[in-house]
Amino acid sequence: MTDTRQELPTNQQPIQAHPDDGSLAARIIEAQDNERRKISRELHDSVGQSLVATKMCIAKFKREHSITSDPDLDEAFRILDSTLSEIRTLSQLLHPPNLELLGLRASLAWLAEGFQQRTGIQTGLEAPKALPAFSTAAATALFRIAQEALTNVHRHAQASRVVLRVVVTRTELQLEIADNGKGFADVEACRQGVGILGMQERLAELSGTLLVESGSNAGTSVFATVPLETETLPETEETVVPQARPEDVHARAGRILVVDDHPAIRQGVRTFLSSCQDLEVCGEASTADEAARLAEQLRPDIVLLDLQLGPKDGWSVVRNIRVMGSPAKIIIFSHFAESYVTMAAKHAGCAGFVCKSQASEELIKAIRTVLGGGTLFRPLALRRGA
Repeated sequence: MTDTRQELPTNQQPIQAHPDDGSLAARIIEAQDNERRKISRELHDSVGQSLVATKMCIAKFKREHSITSDPDLDEAFRILDSTLSEIRTLSQLLHPPNLELLGLRASLAWLAEGFQQRTGIQTGLEAPKALPAFSTAAATALFRIAQEALTNVHRHAQASRVVLRVVVTRTELQLEIADNGKGFADVEACRQGVGILGMQERLAELSGTLLVESGSNAGTSVFATVPLETETLPETEETVVPQARPEDVHARAGRILVVDDHPAIRQGVRTFLSSCQDLEVCGEASTADEAARLAEQLRPDIVLLDLQLGPKDGWSVVRNIRVMGSPAKIIIFSHFAESYVTMAAKHAGCAGFVCKSQASEELIKAIRTVLGGGTLFRPLALRRGA
């Protein structure tokens, strides 16, 4: 792939930070990131998970009392769905957990999709399907730069189109954010802005560079480049999915291991499934290590797995279960229901995906489908409250 920087006009100018501003800007950026991460986690772990558990409790009540339709309960579901959607969007804008779970490309796809929906500005992503591995700090810096650049496009550019473009060479990765807006004549004047200074400071910590190209009525392009530490790249491991041992799961209750770091969700799932005679919650785990230990000890039929566990994520549980040769089938149970998340679950050999906000409608069906030898991955278009 051609390095686009070689094709830039000569008026492209590097943006430099004032020497006296560097340490202060770096501390401000770090403090902002820490606070965003904390607030995002609180929204996800406290408010969001409790609302999901509430939905499951109401659904269980409806099922046990054979209530097919009730205006008040239906309205409660609509309110919960709307609130969950708002919390989910706000949480991910503050700190996108899919950056740690799925990497930079998926996070940029989510950012572009959401930006277009919110602003009406046509937003595209051009990037290799697979990016080389690099540090979380570099991925976070590039994502924040894209976020800041898109904010500037919305506020100032008067653009109708913007594209996020990722170019990878043997030694570095470059992210370009280019719009077709009105641009500005004096590139150097923009260096006084806090946003540009923040971008520069993020990259300075990574030995990266920031370049801005613009002109009156010519649009603006922001180029952020970070070096690739090829000597530290991990080797790619092939995922081996063993064949499940033939078992007659219909002769007994399907055994389910619930893996989630939030106790309200674990209790909500247990309560929700308690009235199903053909399903049994055989264990609960709150961490990746505990999940691997219980999967080996309890040998469940189904592992119902949240992706955001911390400090290790749910994908590590998938790898551990496969390595140990467990026949358990895995259903991802997550707030993150974008198409690239479900695609990653399929590629990892999982048997199903259920969005937490739709647990009251989909969870039992998904478990029974997987127990019967099928798979269930709901299309993104069928989710409510997205």
